[in-house]
Order: sequence, then C-alpha cells, then structure tokens
Amino acid sequence: MPARAAGVGRRHRLLDHTADVGLEAEGPDLPAAFVEAALALAELTAEPGPAGDAEGGASEATAPISLEAADLVGLAYAWLNELVGRIDVDGALASVAVERVGADPAGGGWHLVGRVATRPFDDRRVRRRHDVKSATLHGLTVEPSLDGWRLVAILDI
Repeated sequence: MPARAAGVGRRHRLLDHTADVGLEAEGPDLPAAFVEAALALAELTAEPGPAGDAEGGASEATAPISLEAADLVGLAYAWLNELVGRIDVDGALASVAVERVGADPAGGGWHLVGRVATRPFDDRRVRRRHDVKSATLHGLTVEPSLDGWRLVAILDI
C-alpha cells in the first residue's frame, strides 16, 4: 500500500530517465520534502493488491530512523537508501514521518529523525511494483525553492 500523509496534498512526481527512474519532491520545509520523497518511493515500489484495505491481513511494523551525514545531499542519499533497505526487508512503506531535519549547531553535519511503518508484500493487500536497488548520487540535489525545499534523486532500478 503506498504511504499516505494525512491532510497533505501530494507534492511529488516521478521523472523519466533513460536507464533508471527519477523523483522530484517538494515541501514547505525540509521534513516535508523528505516525506514527499519517501511517498514518491512508496508509489514507485508498491501498489494495492486485489484485496486492498478492505480485507484484514498482515499488520504494519513501525521503526524509528535516525540518520546523520556531512551535508544535505548525503542526508537525502542516506534517507532514500535506508527506505530502500526497509522496503526490501520489511515490505511496502505504509506511512512515513520526519520529525526533524537540521544542521548540527556545532557545524558537525546534518541529522534526520523520523519513523517509518511498513507492510509486508503479500500480493493480496499490497504487491511490489518496481524493485529499486538504490538511490544514486548522480543528480541528487536538495535545495531551497520558491515554496520551500526541493529534493531531486535518480534511483537505480
């Protein structure tokens, strides 16, 4: 089941790429941009199965995430690859929250604190759409935009 953000309009899109797939995510602040990137990844990797949410099944597993990197690009790379790993091991992204993205006041880099819930791929309620191997550093950007922040990434599929 693709992840959902309650009360938030979708602000991401998948981008065509010759050998891989790209995503572009925007948000009014850094945490929202990182969530939108996760939602784009969720949309790319999973789709509802024939039973959808109407039928009971495997429950969601929730886990905290805490990441650090020297810069925002490194943090986005770590974030996307953490999510790819969790999808491979635990299943589809059911929900994603980012509580904090910030710079270390002492100049030691950037950190992200959040949590993710996953649901196993069972082909009845949720099935795999595309198998993403990893995020790449090629073309990876995190930058201010007119409306907040923009994250662009190319994913190896």
